[in-house]
Amino acid sequence: MKRFRKGLIARALSWTLIVAMIVPGIASLTPVPAAAQQAARGTVAVVDFTVRPGLQQALLSRAATDAVAIELSRAGFNVLPRTQVQNALQELSLEPILDRLGVVKLGKTLAVDSIVSGEVVAVTLEGSPRTARVTILVRVTDVASGEDVNGAAVTGQSNPRVGYVGDDDQLIREAISNAALQAATTIASYTIPEATVLNTVGTDEVLLNRGTRNGIQAGMEMIVLRGRDVVGRIRVTRPSTSDAIARVISSTLGIQPEDRARAVFKLPTVQLDRGKVKIAEPRAKPKSAGLSNLGKILVVAGLIFGATRIAQGGSRGVDSVKAEAVIDPTGPAVKISWKPSVFAQANQDRILYHIYREPADPTRPRVPVLSARSNETYVIDTQAARTVNWVDIPPGQEVDSPDLEEEEDMPGVTAGQSYRYAVTLIYRFVSPLTGQQTGGQQQQQEVTYRESDKQWTGFATPLAQPVLLLPANGSQDVNLSSVDFEFQAVPGAQAYRVEVSTDPTFQNKALSFYTNEVMLPAGSTVTIRNINLRAKFSGAQRLYWRAGARNINDQPGPAPWTGDTRGQYRYIWSEPFSFVPIEEPPPAP
Repeated sequence: MKRFRKGLIARALSWTLIVAMIVPGIASLTPVPAAAQQAARGTVAVVDFTVRPGLQQALLSRAATDAVAIELSRAGFNVLPRTQVQNALQELSLEPILDRLGVVKLGKTLAVDSIVSGEVVAVTLEGSPRTARVTILVRVTDVASGEDVNGAAVTGQSNPRVGYVGDDDQLIREAISNAALQAATTIASYTIPEATVLNTVGTDEVLLNRGTRNGIQAGMEMIVLRGRDVVGRIRVTRPSTSDAIARVISSTLGIQPEDRARAVFKLPTVQLDRGKVKIAEPRAKPKSAGLSNLGKILVVAGLIFGATRIAQGGSRGVDSVKAEAVIDPTGPAVKISWKPSVFAQANQDRILYHIYREPADPTRPRVPVLSARSNETYVIDTQAARTVNWVDIPPGQEVDSPDLEEEEDMPGVTAGQSYRYAVTLIYRFVSPLTGQQTGGQQQQQEVTYRESDKQWTGFATPLAQPVLLLPANGSQDVNLSSVDFEFQAVPGAQAYRVEVSTDPTFQNKALSFYTNEVMLPAGSTVTIRNINLRAKFSGAQRLYWRAGARNINDQPGPAPWTGDTRGQYRYIWSEPFSFVPIEEPPPAP
């Protein structure tokens, strides 16, 4: 084990230089798959961003395009290499500013789900220490319909560096990188409302199988698809909690039951008003005018309370901290996530997050097992040993000039072992002015660095995926009236369940059947016997099954699978097997 001390400012600058070196060469890289346990979010092609007049076209366009491609790849999207996209644009004689027809042509040529485009809207350099702010608008357009299905408008900021005298371009690149991370996080976290047409109502209305509980709102416009073809457009008029009535706005091929409806995404708008950037989010819910004054009072009271808490040194740097078991590409892992606290210091004063783990290494209990940059909101604790960058601030104290330390060979997690985690924030604190001018000079504010209180998670247990045994993969003539499922038990797990579906991705939960949970089975093999699947899957040509495992003491439990929006089935799921049901005899005449 070795330790190295480096100045915090120098270390922050090195992060910027690393980003600057990586971004220009990203075109030759293969996108990295998402670390969390989830299915791929789809395949996308990122075209060159445009730049508003008066800004540095060459620097900003390429840097923003590459940064967004990197962060979308990290968020779980399959991003095509830049060279492949550029070659297709040249072959089709298309410019990066694509109309609806251009999106469809490029998307079909590349066989992608969506085209990602964008614009660098504004760049500012100001303040002391010097700081860059970059605002970008990102648009995700569906290839099948030519409609926008996702997007984001965000402003990224470089980290302040006292005494920095380097190139402004480096600050701009860092701000772009931070903006790209925010945009990708926003895009990845948004699920566009979808529904299925259950029936037609009269001559100009349809009934949908989703309601307000699923994000369907009055006035929402939706396109209607049959396969990959757009067959109409509707507007929701009377939503209930579980279904909705919508009026037909247009219909090219006639809207029918089982057609799929998808909400039309309203892209945020960005305006420049006297040099200031204003972003309007259409997704935001309207505020109640009757509560506006009360809301202002509560906000002011909250800020006063938060400032008091920070001044007293008892700040909460993060909220909503949770730890969830996941399957990382390297194996069992734990995802630790958080939200910045409303009572924490302003964004520009956040320096670093520390993530602590219990049980801790007894030889270095004060050293975090992971750290995260100020604009990140989650980390993955894997089984691999790692080097941790952290700031050593004694408990309950503050320092004038923090040093960043490097702790080598910090061990990773062990599969089957339960852990809990704490997250803290290292932040820069500027004391308020308490006195008057002395001798004609304004009193100087004191700047110190502090660590916020630890916010703890519940337990999380990294688990290996169950290994399936029976029915064997590809089995034929399985009797749906009585199916036995067998798989290997998982060390550290006490509860198991089997999921069966006609969907090989297990994302459409309406197609799934779940067995009852089996608790604390004896032996090394788990057997769930005599499951009757005939009622649910009569007539199915092929079924897919998988087994899930969990530790009953984990809270909230493993990260939910894509499609489990309410987190009802928190398990570490096996890789799926498939089987073919026995052919049913024809019905009696």
